[in-house]
Amino acid sequence: MAEIQRGEPVEESILVECLQRAQQDSDPEAFDGLYLLFADRVYRYLLARLGDAELAEEAVSQVFLRLIEKVHMYRIAPQDNVAIFSAWLYRMAYNKMVDILRAQRRANLVDLSYADQTGETGQIEAVEHNLDFAEVLRKLQLLNDQQREVLVLRFIEDLSIAETAQVMQKSEGAVKALQHRALESLRRYLQM
Repeated sequence: MAEIQRGEPVEESILVECLQRAQQDSDPEAFDGLYLLFADRVYRYLLARLGDAELAEEAVSQVFLRLIEKVHMYRIAPQDNVAIFSAWLYRMAYNKMVDILRAQRRANLVDLSYADQTGETGQIEAVEHNLDFAEVLRKLQLLNDQQREVLVLRFIEDLSIAETAQVMQKSEGAVKALQHRALESLRRYLQM
């Protein structure tokens, strides 16, 4: 298996190899590869939704434990496994997030020390970026769940309209309309 670097772009062939090895042999190295490819993405998604870094880290662990239990259920497609598997994994993350939110019934804000993980903490630009990011996260909490979900998937996770539609189990047209309404609402909240 090729050397996989954490957070690198996901290549179809590497993903399929990891999935096959995880399904057939329960190969720990294959699960490590899946974790390296997707953990940071799932973390960012959950952090933006949950607003708590420690809670997001715990949720990521739970999502990947669930992946280990359920990887045999994933059916490897002839193509587009990156998009299909990503949607499947994000759906697991979404379900875990819903469980967490139901359990706590409250929204937390992101601690500014976690808002930007770029290492520029000593620079004025980084502080301004953190403040802007924290403000956007606070205003995101004012949106309804679906509006928040579409913005996180599209702009924080950088998923395409088609990938977002798969994760949210909606049509592409519905995602476009929801995104438009969400951006308009967010713009109004940010001007307040």
